[in-house]
Amino acid sequence: MTVSEWDEFAIDWDVNADVRDYSEKADFAWAEKVAPAVRNLPRSRVLDFGCGTGLLTQKLAEQCGQVVAIDSSSKMIEVFNKNIEESGTNNILALVATVDNQVIGDHPLLSVKFDVVVASSVCSFLPNYEATLCTLATLINPNGWFVRWDWISEMPEERLMNAFEASGLAVQSVGQVFSMESKEGSAGVVMGVGRKLS
Repeated sequence: MTVSEWDEFAIDWDVNADVRDYSEKADFAWAEKVAPAVRNLPRSRVLDFGCGTGLLTQKLAEQCGQVVAIDSSSKMIEVFNKNIEESGTNNILALVATVDNQVIGDHPLLSVKFDVVVASSVCSFLPNYEATLCTLATLINPNGWFVRWDWISEMPEERLMNAFEASGLAVQSVGQVFSMESKEGSAGVVMGVGRKLS
């Protein structure tokens, strides 16, 4: 999808029950599989790549030291910033950005590495997931984590594991963690957890 298409979804994104349910289930999987393993989680620095309106970001911010949230859709970030203001959350910084070497070099928020990078329902929409993951991996501290959720139909486990290995991330776990139900049937969501060991 294009940025303008995501912009069109922004206003009504948070009222969609499926979107809210997805973020709740992703947060549950995070709490069960990753949060206990992240060293010093309350002081950790987290990047939420493709944050949308921030439903998952705000859940992470309750547990982490600081969250930098980025999305290429300016409308999604507008809604995000309004949500942050209304909630009174003070440890989230949101910005409109893509991730490439020039943006990383130019933006001070991205010049300091992260303990955790998360990506929820975004990687399968990227034109080149493998290249983007290699770039994201450069933003992770040694022993830091990369966590992602995506539709298993769009991102088979083998492709996910191959991309982790190619970007220098050691696969910690990969597998379906929940599914979403609709009139069309059930759609599984795969969670991949990788760690940067050096």
